[in-house]
Amino acid sequence: MNFKPVRVVSTALLALLVLSLVLPLAIPSSAQVKEITIGALYPLSGDLASFGKANVEALKIALEDVNKWFEQNGYPWRFKLEIRDSETKPETAKSLFRTLHTAGIRYFLGPMSSGELKEVIAEVKAGAKAVVISPSSTSPALALEDTIYRFPPPDDFQGKVLNMLFQKDGVTHVIIVYRNDDWGKGLADFVELYSKDFKITIVDKIPYDPKAPTFGPIVETVRTKIRGLGVDLSKVAINLIAFEEGVGFLTEASKIEELGKVKWYGSDGTALSAELLKDPVASTFAAKVVWKNTITFAATDIAVRVYWTVKDRVGYSPDPYSFISYDCLWVLALAIAYAGGPENVDKVAEAVWKVLETYEGASGKITLNKYGDRAGSDYAIFAPVTIAGKVEWRMVELYDFGKNTIVKVEKDPFAEKPATLPTTLPKFSPPPKPTPTPTPTPTPAPGVSPALIAVIVIVIVAVAAIAYYILRR
Repeated sequence: MNFKPVRVVSTALLALLVLSLVLPLAIPSSAQVKEITIGALYPLSGDLASFGKANVEALKIALEDVNKWFEQNGYPWRFKLEIRDSETKPETAKSLFRTLHTAGIRYFLGPMSSGELKEVIAEVKAGAKAVVISPSSTSPALALEDTIYRFPPPDDFQGKVLNMLFQKDGVTHVIIVYRNDDWGKGLADFVELYSKDFKITIVDKIPYDPKAPTFGPIVETVRTKIRGLGVDLSKVAINLIAFEEGVGFLTEASKIEELGKVKWYGSDGTALSAELLKDPVASTFAAKVVWKNTITFAATDIAVRVYWTVKDRVGYSPDPYSFISYDCLWVLALAIAYAGGPENVDKVAEAVWKVLETYEGASGKITLNKYGDRAGSDYAIFAPVTIAGKVEWRMVELYDFGKNTIVKVEKDPFAEKPATLPTTLPKFSPPPKPTPTPTPTPTPAPGVSPALIAVIVIVIVAVAAIAYYILRR
C-alpha cells in the first residue's frame, strides 16, 4: 500500500473536520438568551417557616409564568431563583445577602420580616448596590427613600384597622402582648397611637423575647391586669402581636377561665398560621374565642390560582403575602426588561416605578408612596372556626380600603376550590424590546450564499471520507 496518499488524505480530512466545526461559530446567530439570577431570601425554618414555604411556592409559580411570557414574546432574558433559608433570623439574612451579593447577584426578593430586612438595608446603605423587594415587611421604621421596595402597606394602616375592629366589636380596653423586635414593637406602638382616635384604652403593652419566649408568667400578668380593671369582660381584649411562636401563648392562656371570656385579636404575623392548626389545644381555644387576625388582602383571579396551587403543594392555606411574592417577581423581571437588561442597577430601580404605572397582578393594583412602600390596601380578617369537628381558618370580615369601613363576609372567597382554576396573567404595558447590536460579518464571495458553502463543506467531507476508506483497502 502507498502510505503517502493515505497521509495526504488523512490530513485533508482532519482539516475539513476542523473547518466544519469552526464555520458555525463564525456565522452570526440571533440574539442570545441571557439567564439572570435573582436571590430569594425566605424563612424556610424558624418562626415564619410556614409563611416562607408557601411564599417560595408562589415564587416558583411566578417564575414559570414570567419565563414563559418572556419566551413567547421574544425577550432575550430568562430568570433563575437562588433560594436561601433566612431562618427568620436577621443575622442569617444579612450573611446570605452578603454571600449572594459577593457572587454577583444584584436583585433580591425578601426577606419577609422587618428585622431581617433591616439588616439587608444596612448592607445596601453601606454600599452594596442592589434592588430588593420584600413581600411582607411592614415596619414603618424602615420607610426610606432607597432601592428597597415593600409591596405590603406599612403597619400604620394595620394599627388603624385593628382599632376600627376593636370599636366595631364593642371593646373599650386592650392589653397588647407583643414580640419585642422592630416589627412587633412598631405595630404595638401604632395600635396605641390610633387607639386615641377610637376612644380605646390601652391598659398595658407587654413585650416578650422572641428568641426565648416564656409565656406562663406573661399570661399570669395579663390575668392580674384584667381582674383589676373592674370592666365587663366582653369589653376587654388581648391583642397578641406575634409570629408563629405565639401559639405557645394561646396554649398557656387556654388554662385560665377568664381569658376565654375576653375578645382576642392577632395580626398579619399569625393570620392563617399553619402551626396553630397543628396544635389541638391552641387551635380549639383560638376558635372558641374567635381570634381575629388582620392581613393585607386581594381576591383576584390570579390570587385564586396561586392560593389553590400553593395549597395543593404545601398542604395548608397560604397567606396573602404569597400573592404579593408572585407580584414581586413579575415586577422585578419587567423592571429589568424596561432597563434594557440587568447591567445598570440604578436604572432597574427607577424602572420599578415605571412598571407599576400599569401593573395589576395577584395582589391587585400596587401604588407606592414616596418611600417605595404600598400606599394602602384592603385587609382581610381571618379567624379559626370549627367546621365538622375540625379547626380551619376562614375569612370572616373585610376592611374595605376605598370605603374605609369593615364589612362582614358572608362567604370566604377561598373556602371552595373552583372546578377550573383561572389562567389569568398580570396586566401591564410590555417593556420595549432591546435593539440588537449589529455584528460585522464577513462578506461571502459574489453569488455564493452561506447555505451553499455549508453544503459544499459537507460534500467535501463525505468525498474525503470515501477516499480515505478506499485508500485504506
